[in-house]
Amino acid sequence: MDIRRHLIGGLLAGAVIAPAMVKADAPAPKWYDKLTLGGYAAADYEFWLNQPSSTANVPGRAFDILPNAFDYTGELTLAYADTASGTSANIDMLYGSIGNIINAYGEGPTLGQAYLSQAWGPLTLDLGKFATPVGYETWNVTANANFSRSLTYNLEPLFSVGAKLDYAGPGGFGANLWVDNGVNVDPYNSGITDNGKGLGVALSYSGIKNLALNAQYYHDDSTLVAAEKSQDWIDVNAAYTLSDSLSFAAEYLYWTVINGNAGAASPKINSAALYATYVTPVKNLTVSGRVEQENAPENALDSRVIDSYTFTAKYAMGPVTDILEYRADATNGYGNFTTSNGTPTQIDQTLTVAATYGF
Repeated sequence: MDIRRHLIGGLLAGAVIAPAMVKADAPAPKWYDKLTLGGYAAADYEFWLNQPSSTANVPGRAFDILPNAFDYTGELTLAYADTASGTSANIDMLYGSIGNIINAYGEGPTLGQAYLSQAWGPLTLDLGKFATPVGYETWNVTANANFSRSLTYNLEPLFSVGAKLDYAGPGGFGANLWVDNGVNVDPYNSGITDNGKGLGVALSYSGIKNLALNAQYYHDDSTLVAAEKSQDWIDVNAAYTLSDSLSFAAEYLYWTVINGNAGAASPKINSAALYATYVTPVKNLTVSGRVEQENAPENALDSRVIDSYTFTAKYAMGPVTDILEYRADATNGYGNFTTSNGTPTQIDQTLTVAATYGF
C-alpha cells in the first residue's frame, strides 16, 4: 500500500481519516529509542583551613577527603525502559574520588549501579546492584543541596547487591523491602567488605502536598571484624517545600553495632541534620544551609559529639553550576582535629570551590 498516495488523496478530498491511518501505520520504536544517556562531571579544589599545606585526609568526610588539591568525580548513566512490557535496566559508572571510595579505595571506573527492573502495576522488582535506600542524601553530586556529604551520610551504607521490591500504594503511601549480601562499606572499616546478609524495609508517604516522609530500617548480619556480629540502621527523613523559593528537610539516623565479645562495648551513634534551601532574587543563585550533630556517647571506638555547619552557594549557568562552600565541624574534645603543627583543636574548617556539569 502506497501510504503517501492515500494521504495526498485524503487531504485533497478533505478526508478526516488520514491522521488515523498515519498513527496506525507508524513504525514501532527501535530498541535504541528506549535508551537514555545521562550523567555529570564535577571538579573541585578544597582548602583545608586548619592545615593549608597538608595532603592528609580531612576527617569526618565521605568523599571530599582530599585537601589542598584538585579533585574530580563523575557519573555516566545508561538506562533502558520498555513501557509496553514494564521492563527496564540501569547501569551507572562512577569516576574519580567517589568511584574510588565506593570501590574500596581502588582506582579506575566503578560500577555504581547495575540492576534489572520489572514492573507489575504498583509493584516493581529490582535485581542487581543499587544505591542504598537508607538515608536522605545520595552519592550523586548534583542531587544534593550541599557539595559535601553530611556526618549522617558518612555513617550510612553506600549500596546493596541483592533484590528490592517497591510498592506504590494508594493515597501517597509506599513501601520497599530488600535483601542483600550485607553492608558493603562499613563506617569504621572503610575498604573492608563483609560476607553477611542484610534485610531492609522502608515506608514512605507523600499524600500531603509538598511534604515527603520516609522511614527505613536495615539489619546486617556482619562479619567485618571478629567482634562484630550485626549492625542496625534506623533512619527517618522528611522534606517540605514551603514555597517556590524556600524548602526544608530533616534527617535522623541511629546506628549501632552489636559486639559479640563478652563485656565489650557496642558502638552506638545517633546523628541529626537540618537543611534549608533558598532560591534568591538574584537570577540563578541558590543558597543552602545544613546544621547537624553527631553524638556517640557510648562509642568505645571514638567517643565524641560533633556539631557541623555548612553553607553552600550555587550559581547556575545552563548545564554548568559553580559552587562555593564553607564548612566548620566543632567537637567537644581535642581528639578529632588538629592544626598544621599538630596541635589539637576543637574546630575544623574547609572552603571548597567546585563546578558541576550535568547532562
